[in-house]
Amino acid sequence: MDKDFDIDLQNIHSEKEKHIQLPLNFLSLGEIEPDDVKIYIKQNVYRALEKYASVDVEHERGTILLGDYCEELGKIHVIISNYVEARYTDASASTLTFTHKTWDFVYREQGAKYPDKKIVGWQHTHPGYGIFLSNYDLFIQENFFNLSFQVAYVIDPIQRIRGFFQWKNGKIEKLKGYYIYDDVGKKIKIESEKDAVRKQPTKRSKKILPVLSVLTSIIAVLSLVSMFIMRSTLLEKQQKLEEAIQNQQQEIAAIDKGDSHKDQDENSFLLNELLEKVESQQSALNNQQKTIEKLRGQIAEIQASQSLSDDYVVYTVKTGDTLDGICKTLGISYNINKKMILSLNHISNENLIFTGQVLLLPKCEEDNSQ
Repeated sequence: MDKDFDIDLQNIHSEKEKHIQLPLNFLSLGEIEPDDVKIYIKQNVYRALEKYASVDVEHERGTILLGDYCEELGKIHVIISNYVEARYTDASASTLTFTHKTWDFVYREQGAKYPDKKIVGWQHTHPGYGIFLSNYDLFIQENFFNLSFQVAYVIDPIQRIRGFFQWKNGKIEKLKGYYIYDDVGKKIKIESEKDAVRKQPTKRSKKILPVLSVLTSIIAVLSLVSMFIMRSTLLEKQQKLEEAIQNQQQEIAAIDKGDSHKDQDENSFLLNELLEKVESQQSALNNQQKTIEKLRGQIAEIQASQSLSDDYVVYTVKTGDTLDGICKTLGISYNINKKMILSLNHISNENLIFTGQVLLLPKCEEDNSQ
């Protein structure tokens, strides 16, 4: 397939890279694989593209995705914050072709409205025939969106499904999951995705009554106490069952060796009876072990939810700020909370924070005790 025009996207990304703030408030949709490109699409862009895709289901429609990207620990993170409609395309029910007029319009819109954003990919629709990249779609991706951070986003407005495609090891592969994000404090609600899971804590609303917080903590503590008691009881029963099984196995061994003075028929009867008891008790022991493992999981979930329910402080970095200095100002022990602060804010080097960066920090102990 020969392309009849040449569009150079490389020169758009030649400017000096700047620090990129990764989202703190987001949901995950689908499965996030460790080695995949991490895609964050802003909530209003996600909703707008859904609406845009459903306007015309007789022809393919497309947009150019704008935003930023960064690499951390060898992993690529793509943030989609804006888009430009791909106008003046040649479109049918199964193909979408970008023309010179399309790119002229995109560049004008980008320069006028989003001069600080990069082209991070493209989006188009597949009305009624699913999520995949056709040979012509692959041609477009390979020739016009061939940088490592540039993705393809496909929406089927009839089946109401969607999916992203990434560059991975020099090949184009479909992602199993991605993120929808928004500003800290804004609620993210995606009604069409039942598998949305909140991955990061946000600052709790000031409207929540303190009494509700106290009641929630009391309920969680009572649940934990109850589960620990139940677990202890089950462990005690498990120990008794194991002792009973061990004793009965010794009796079976004695019968097998002929230590018993009873006749052979009686030994055989006793042996079968003991074997049935051992099998029954072994089954009960297995069931209790499964119950204990389930309780351990529930205890871990409650403990995790308690840690996520703690208050956090949102802080915007000012000129001259350091993490240690910010924590001292807010009454937070940086040495104690350092590991959590770096992980929570995707910071690999504590000395590299920048003006305007939004940080999520744990409240000091004095605030949490009030």
